[in-house]
Amino acid sequence: MQSSVDKTKVGKQICDALKMMYLKGLITPLTGNISVRLGNTILMTPSSFVPTIRLKYELNPEDLVEVDLNGNVVSGGKPTTELPMHLAIYNVCSKCNAVVHIHGVYSPLLKSSDLDDLFLDTELKYILKPRICFVKELIPRTHDLANAVVEKVREGCEIIHLERHGVVTVSDTLGMALELAELAEVIAERTVLQKLLSKI
Repeated sequence: MQSSVDKTKVGKQICDALKMMYLKGLITPLTGNISVRLGNTILMTPSSFVPTIRLKYELNPEDLVEVDLNGNVVSGGKPTTELPMHLAIYNVCSKCNAVVHIHGVYSPLLKSSDLDDLFLDTELKYILKPRICFVKELIPRTHDLANAVVEKVREGCEIIHLERHGVVTVSDTLGMALELAELAEVIAERTVLQKLLSKI
């Protein structure tokens, strides 16, 4: 398990990431969540549905919640309502050390039928080559959604588009999970614009 110094560092990274995501329009004040594996525990954003919660961009490291791999709270308050999805991912993916869930502007517009027409620039096509998948519309915060996302993670997907909802990304580091989340929104925006331009 990582030391308390590492936990503090990771906590600050999560809070800084939330501020960045909010400023970039990837989350709203109460939506979106992040988690990072700390050895045998997971550090994650708290639930937005408690009376004393701060807005996502106001969170400090001490506001975060630490849970074990069974979802039992080790420290902090109530974890994100998407806890089942985060736990399910970590329990099937040993190389997944970070999960990021955004609610962008363009990404919820994409459907599975868009998979073959995604606008991927040359950097994405030939260098990063992320595995991108889609999950049909399901009710948020449910085990059905968690199970659907986990099936895609099992298939090796790193960017999972949730129809009419947002995006989940997984990686071995928080930095790369954030990179993939922002790239997912960029891909979605370019794809939507490409569709519109093709009709002019």
